[in-house]
Amino acid sequence: MSTTIDGGTSVGSATVDQPFQRTASALRLETTAIVLSCAAIVIGLAVLLGYAIGNDAIVKLSPSLPPMYPNAAIGLICGGVAIIGSRGHRSVRGLAGVAAVVLLGIGVVGLVLNLRKAGPTWFEVLFDEDVVAATTPVAGRPVAETCIAFIFLGVACVALVARRAPLLAQATAAAGAAVGTAAVVGFVLGVDRSSLGASLVYVGMALHTGLGIAIVGIAGVLVKPYVGFTAQLLEGGASGSLVRRLTLAVAAVPVALVLLGALISVLLPTDELAQSVFSVVQVGVLGCVVLIPAALITRTERQLREQLDSARRRDEHRVDVDTVVQKITGEMRVVVPQIPGWEIGMRYRPATGHLAGDSVQVHDRELPEPATLVAVLDIAGHDAYSAVVAYGLRVHIGALWEHGADLGEIADSLNTKVTERQTIATGVLLTVAHRTGTIEIVNAGHPPPIHVQSGRVTTWERTGPLFGLEGATHVPRSVEVDRGDVLAVFTDGLIEVRSAAGDQLDEHLLHRVLTSREHESADAIADACVNLALQHADSRLRDDALVIVARRH
Repeated sequence: MSTTIDGGTSVGSATVDQPFQRTASALRLETTAIVLSCAAIVIGLAVLLGYAIGNDAIVKLSPSLPPMYPNAAIGLICGGVAIIGSRGHRSVRGLAGVAAVVLLGIGVVGLVLNLRKAGPTWFEVLFDEDVVAATTPVAGRPVAETCIAFIFLGVACVALVARRAPLLAQATAAAGAAVGTAAVVGFVLGVDRSSLGASLVYVGMALHTGLGIAIVGIAGVLVKPYVGFTAQLLEGGASGSLVRRLTLAVAAVPVALVLLGALISVLLPTDELAQSVFSVVQVGVLGCVVLIPAALITRTERQLREQLDSARRRDEHRVDVDTVVQKITGEMRVVVPQIPGWEIGMRYRPATGHLAGDSVQVHDRELPEPATLVAVLDIAGHDAYSAVVAYGLRVHIGALWEHGADLGEIADSLNTKVTERQTIATGVLLTVAHRTGTIEIVNAGHPPPIHVQSGRVTTWERTGPLFGLEGATHVPRSVEVDRGDVLAVFTDGLIEVRSAAGDQLDEHLLHRVLTSREHESADAIADACVNLALQHADSRLRDDALVIVARRH
């Protein structure tokens, strides 16, 4: 008769690294957003300092460039504060909300005053004409494009702080970034908006205003990578790939229009001719906006078909693998050992999965005298390979025992097999003589079994090193067990559990459980041992826990 108990992790597909890659990408995006927000705050503070000390080099960057006004500098500071604070707790978000409202207010007030062509108001009170000369009709008032960008960014920051409407937040932040980027491109190419016609997107704000608006907008898009559009960009599979490709194509369109418009304006002799050519170019580029997504969708559909075919082939292969696994796990069904003259209680608590390296098996034979072999093995690892090794050793032990091998021969042969598989294992091998009750034991680097006799605890120490060391030998030792004595054999997962503070279970607590419950049933004692480990580890075992409690009648 032969029964076996093995446990471990299930056999499944290989680990996919994409979730970890997406998490790392999201963290990088968050860090980038914080760095950009800090840069915007630094730009705003530097300009305010320039006004305070009368340094026009900071305010204008160059004598030929327009200045950044104080209210625009305050807007950049508020935008950076709002984005950074949107990630904080309630009190921090309260400050961020105030900053977002101030940013939005600067944009709305400035745009209304520009549209009404109002004269100087309190809105421009911080501007000091002694530092730099004004470049707008009203000294100190930002141009309409700056105000519109601030409205976009203000709406985005309010949504981010409220943690609502992530798509709205990211869309308005991207719109604000586009306005700032267009201004920077215009400065880099040396193109004035007045020479390009009203249809183009270049604006007349200060260079560092455009740069600050662009980086605040980009930060607003990136600061919440787990929601909205950025979450779709980070998504794995064909859908995420399609979103990334479409985003690249759509983002390339305005960039292409800006660059082509600038080149046409520079290369052609008259504004009328430049605008006519640009109109034709616009039609061609917008036509690409229709054709490129269609091509991307077709390519993605083809990739999906290929992935489905590959998945179908994997499923067919998995059916064969599952059949093999079911056969093996059927041989590893949990059956409590039965030894004549003994009451047996056993509990097994796997840390993960269905297969593992912990294994218990029991073999009976009648010759040369009636006896039972109990083998408890703990193969290194918690994966399917450990379970396969344990299953192979089970077959090997059974064959040796049935052919009359003694305990020492079985132990030495096991050591050779484990060494050949380039792994290690600990184990306890016991033979119980039915007539006399005499026990022979080999303890190969395993936690010592505990023998309880009339309230006195004795441990059966190791008789040799663990299995898997080349040339190691194991000599059995005989032990007498009286009627009524209790014996506990367990794996290291029971006693090496750690608490949340990292403290390992005190083995004396296990001794106390065994002695205090010595006269209870074997099942009750086994339950108490496992419950002790679970209580110490807050019900979260990191290793498989196996315990067998036996009492001689």
